[in-house]
Amino acid sequence: MKTALLSIRSLFAAAGALALAATASAQTCTFVTGPDVIVGECTGPQNYTSTGGLDAIAVGTTSCNVGNVVLNWVSSSVNHPVIGGGVFKYKQVNGAWRFEQLGQSWLKHAFVALQGTTCCSNCTPNPGGVSGLGIGCSDPYTASRNGTQSGLGPKYQVNANTGAYIAAPPHPSGGNNGRCQMDVTRLEPSSANVRYFMEAQYVTLDDSQWNNNDNNTSYRELSCTGGPTEFSFATAGSTQRRKAGIEAWKVIDPTVNQLTISVPESSAAPYDGNAKLILSWQVTNLGGGQWHYEYALYNMNSDRSIRAFSLPIPAGVTVSNIGFNDVAYLGNDGNGNVNFDGTDWTGTVSGGALTWSTQTLAQNNNANALRWGTTYNFRFDANTAPQQVNLTLSQYKIVNDVVVAGVDAPSAGQPAVTAYCAGDGVLTDCPCANNGGTGRGCANSSFANGALLSATGTASVSGDTLVLNASSMTGATCVFFLGDAQMLPVIVDDGLGCVTGSVVRLGTKAVGGNNSSFPQPGDPTISVRASIPGAGGTRFVQCFYRNAVASFCPPATSNRTNGLQITYVP
Repeated sequence: MKTALLSIRSLFAAAGALALAATASAQTCTFVTGPDVIVGECTGPQNYTSTGGLDAIAVGTTSCNVGNVVLNWVSSSVNHPVIGGGVFKYKQVNGAWRFEQLGQSWLKHAFVALQGTTCCSNCTPNPGGVSGLGIGCSDPYTASRNGTQSGLGPKYQVNANTGAYIAAPPHPSGGNNGRCQMDVTRLEPSSANVRYFMEAQYVTLDDSQWNNNDNNTSYRELSCTGGPTEFSFATAGSTQRRKAGIEAWKVIDPTVNQLTISVPESSAAPYDGNAKLILSWQVTNLGGGQWHYEYALYNMNSDRSIRAFSLPIPAGVTVSNIGFNDVAYLGNDGNGNVNFDGTDWTGTVSGGALTWSTQTLAQNNNANALRWGTTYNFRFDANTAPQQVNLTLSQYKIVNDVVVAGVDAPSAGQPAVTAYCAGDGVLTDCPCANNGGTGRGCANSSFANGALLSATGTASVSGDTLVLNASSMTGATCVFFLGDAQMLPVIVDDGLGCVTGSVVRLGTKAVGGNNSSFPQPGDPTISVRASIPGAGGTRFVQCFYRNAVASFCPPATSNRTNGLQITYVP
C-alpha cells in the first residue's frame, strides 16, 4: 500500500507540472451533458527496440472530461477507461496516394485520475479524488506507462459501442507484444512524400452510456528517422482533438472525399443503438484512360464490425490491380487468447459488383472482420471515370447490409473523361527534345515529366460537378480552354496543341504551388461556361501556362498540359 501511495503522489507531482505547462493553452470550456472523455493530447511517443522484424512504439495520452458529470475512474473494476492507439502512413504509390494503418496497440487499463487543466481552465476536481475525472479536468498517461505490458489488456474483450469489458484481462508478454508493432519493411524516413500519424482512443462505460463516445479519438503527426531495421518516431505537429487518424488524409489533401457513416448496433437504452464509421476515398486519373480508386474505411466503435465491402461495377468495365490492406493482431489478441485471423480479404468481380469479404461469424468467430479502432483499405484500377453509386457494407456479428450513397466508383459505357494529346513523344515529339512522361504534357523547366491535366466529379449537364485540375506547371497564371473538336497534336511554343473548333476560354487562374483548377468558388460550372446543350456532347480541353525560365526551350514562352476528352451526359 505504501508503494502504491508513493506512486500516486509521484503521479500527482508530474501532473502538476503538466498542468502548469498546459494552462497557457487551456480555455474556458462549456460542457456537454453527462461524462465525456476525449483525448486532449497525444504525447510521446515511446520507442522500443525492434524485435522479429517489427518496430514498436507506445502513444502517450492526456485525457480530458468535457462533460458536466464526473467521469468514473475506478481501478480494478469495469468503471475506468481503457486506452488504445495506432499508427498511419501516407505515401504516393504508382501515381496515387494511400493512407494506411500500419499497426495498433492493446489497451492500457487506467487506474487513477489526476485533475489537470490541459483542456479547460475551469476544471472542477472530483471531490472523491482519483476515482473520477472532474468536470473540465485532465489526466496524463505517459507513453512509457501506456506501453508497460503488465498494465495492458486485449482489444477483443472490449465492446467499444457499450464501453463494456472484462475487468481482469490477460496481459501480453514477450518482445513488444501489446505495443503498437509495425513491419519494418513498410517503414522509411519521413519526407515530403512520406508522412506518419499516431492516433489515440479512450473507451469507458459511463461515457458510452451517455452516448458521448463518438469523439473519443484524436491524432497527431509523427516524424520518422532511421532504418533500415531500427526506426525512431517523434511528434511533428499538434494534437487534432476529437478527430480520428483517417481524417488527416483529407486535411493533407482537400480533394479527398470523407463521409461519416452511422451503422446500427445491438445495444439498447440508454445507448442510442448506433455506431460510427468513417469512409475516405480518392479517385486519381492515371492517364491513358485509367483511373485508380482508393478507399479507407475506419471503424471507430462498431461492435458488430464489418465483413464485406462491395461496389457495383457496370458491364464492360475492366478492373485490374485489386488490392487490400489490413492491420495485424499480435500477441494472442483474439477470442480464446489466439490472434484474430489475418487472412486478407479477397476482392472479386462477380454479379456486377467488386466485393471484398471475410468469413461470417457463423463460419469463424476469429475471422478478419474490420473491428473497432481499426482502418482497412480497398483499391483497384479501372478504365472508366467515376460516378456516384451505392456502396454496400455487410456487418459481421449479424446478417445485415448497410447501404452508403454517394460513393465514387467506375461509370458505365464510354469513359466520361479520357486523356489524349500527350507530350510523351508517342505521336508527336515536343519541340526541343522536351518530351514529358506518359500521358502528360511536354517537359518544362521545373518538371521533366511535364504538366498533367486531370478531372474529378461528374460530367452531367443537369448536375455538373466536374473540376479540372492542372498540376506540375510553372509561371504565375494559366488559362483553361475548351473546344468542340480535336486535331492531331501540333507544336505550339514549348508544348503541343490539340484543341480546335469553337474554342471557349473557361477561365484564367492563378498558379499556386504549381497547381490550379477550374471552376473555383464563384465560377460557373464548365457546362454553363461552355454553353453545353441539355442533351450533352463531347468537348476537348487543355490548360495553357507560362514558362518560369525564359531560356528553357527558347524562344517560346509558354507550354501546355495534355488534353482531356470530356463526354457530357444530360
